[in-house]
Amino acid sequence: MTQLARSYGPGDVASDLAPDDVLVPLRDARLVGRRFDGTWDYYAWVRPRRPLAFLGHSVELVITEQMRGAFIGCCVDDGVTLVLRENGDRGALQQFADDLHCRLDAASADSRASEALARSRPKVDPATRLALQCHFGVINQ
Repeated sequence: MTQLARSYGPGDVASDLAPDDVLVPLRDARLVGRRFDGTWDYYAWVRPRRPLAFLGHSVELVITEQMRGAFIGCCVDDGVTLVLRENGDRGALQQFADDLHCRLDAASADSRASEALARSRPKVDPATRLALQCHFGVINQ
């Protein structure tokens, strides 16, 4: 996640990275399935098959965004969003987001996270989850 976020920052030091670079190691470790659990517009998501944590918080969904099908008109925003159940130090998450110019919000404030949670089973209220968004558009605001 760190390497991906840095690749979208000023200077694009690692511009050959893609959102799937976050998913492949998770798949190889069998932490997520080989197929996406859902897709919508330009993004897809997976739910961890085993416990997965990021900075002490439980990862509930990993959402990637990039062209996965036909171009629908605009607005591809490459990157990754982690939907997290808060159960650790929120300050460490906020520091990560600040350092890499990502955004940390309630999942209900992020359309990707809200839509993925609405289309996933079991249903989870987005207001009770966090969304750590590291997308090209967020990082370069």
